Amino acid sequence: MGFYEEELYPILHRTAEIIENSEHMKDIVNSTMSLERFRFQIKQNYQYLLDYTKCWALMLGKCSCYEEMEIFYPIVKNTFESTVMINRTYWAEVLGMTCEELDSVIEAPGKRSYTAFQLMCVHEGSLAEGMMALFPCNIIYRYFGEDLLDQCKLDSEDKFYKWLAYYVSDEYITKTENEIAVVNKLCAHKTEREKARLKEILAHSCNYEILQWQDMYHNMTTWPADDIYPEKFTTVKE
Repeated sequence: MGFYEEELYPILHRTAEIIENSEHMKDIVNSTMSLERFRFQIKQNYQYLLDYTKCWALMLGKCSCYEEMEIFYPIVKNTFESTVMINRTYWAEVLGMTCEELDSVIEAPGKRSYTAFQLMCVHEGSLAEGMMALFPCNIIYRYFGEDLLDQCKLDSEDKFYKWLAYYVSDEYITKTENEIAVVNKLCAHKTEREKARLKEILAHSCNYEILQWQDMYHNMTTWPADDIYPEKFTTVKE
């Protein structure tokens, strides 16, 4: 039993339960989600994942030896090549979106504040502190699959069923098991004060996850003056 099993699992699973009872998640499980809302979720999550990849890359940059780099390089590689690309390719095709459409999205305030918090933790904190900020994003999605897939009465070819099923695929389970091992390794032998700090960081990220599911996704919440933004710079030709 490590830090994850003893200290973090109750916090993370409580977070997952709250999200699983949100109207947005219920719409996914029941296939009553509007295409417009689901597209909004995928677009915003894609933009978030680009920043999320940068966070893992910065964690790699903080490593002090080969052994630490050997831990974080595969996470960076997997996040970009699998997690980012499944949104850029598979979900873009399923939902009838182009890469240009994904790239043109302005990250909403809920996502922007979340990634800003994660980047701050990675920049200012230890590897363990950075891990606490980044870890919830992956592990709670595994809980979604484990908790909800059996309840899902949709056909296995339904896009929402496939969305849930991905998070209990062998590939995804292996990814999260690896991150659990990293958490336990980095957080072993911490003092009670250090543990409290780590759990506080984790709780912040968990609450950011809840906020986006309870409000941002379902209400498609963006900036109050969206019209003042120019064309996204990533889509402007030199």
